[in-house]
Amino acid sequence: MTLAPASRTPPPGGRFEGRWLALREPADHRARDGSLTAAARRWLQGCRHDDRPLQLIDLACGSASNVAHLATRLPGPQHWRLIDQDAELLGRTEARLRALRDDAGRPLTWRTEARSLTPFDPTLLDGADLVFASALFDLVSRDWLAGVVQAMVERRLPGLFTLSITGGWCFIDADGHDREDADDRWVRRTLDEHQHRDKGFGTALGGAATDTLAERFAAHGYDLRRAASPWRLPPSDADARPLALALLDGWAEAALEQRPDSAARLHAWHAHRRARLEAGDWGVRVEHDDLFVHPRHAP
Repeated sequence: MTLAPASRTPPPGGRFEGRWLALREPADHRARDGSLTAAARRWLQGCRHDDRPLQLIDLACGSASNVAHLATRLPGPQHWRLIDQDAELLGRTEARLRALRDDAGRPLTWRTEARSLTPFDPTLLDGADLVFASALFDLVSRDWLAGVVQAMVERRLPGLFTLSITGGWCFIDADGHDREDADDRWVRRTLDEHQHRDKGFGTALGGAATDTLAERFAAHGYDLRRAASPWRLPPSDADARPLALALLDGWAEAALEQRPDSAARLHAWHAHRRARLEAGDWGVRVEHDDLFVHPRHAP
């Protein structure tokens, strides 16, 4: 089995493979809730008081998938600061970024920064108009998240945070019905334990990420908009099957790390589900949440 990471930000010294990022990108883009992107767009339009480029920050940007999805959906001109600890990955984004345009067809400008996000440096957010992050906050600790929230509140910044896992997932049949038994529920509980392991930011929030973000921002008087953004990988979609199989393999390996004493049960579970996915009998649904937050009074 080859581990398929549940998100994009690796632990210290680790790097996610380009294959995994490429596999997940189409599902990421389909899953995102368009109404929250539209809300971010309206906020940015309210920031327009001159022709200066909007200052946009993407934390743990990975392969710039977030920018690729958002650029044409947001007003411009746009200047992006793309921050990730993987310098090699950032280097491979340059050609992609040169091809991107804003909603009026203007090219983007950008700066890439290869740096760790631990500890979090609040000055990263200086001068920003909006903060973005995708598939990040389920990996971070409560304390690390609190630092980001505090930095945003002090600067009265909005944020669009997408594709945080909830911990929910299931296999689905051709009619879209859930296919679940006691072994699936046991593996899900095991994975929930694994998702709280330290991913380089302290004890990870896992499926509690969006709830924690919402609670923190609400406590500071922010307005919130939240929406589900599930991956739907139906058995009829052969193009989605490699992602479904990679997910299954990653779940099995993570569960084995958490419960090495249950190897026989996990290998049997994995073999049965993999056969179903490969045959096109089953697909997968994975639950995520998106969140748009902003100060109560518009800019």
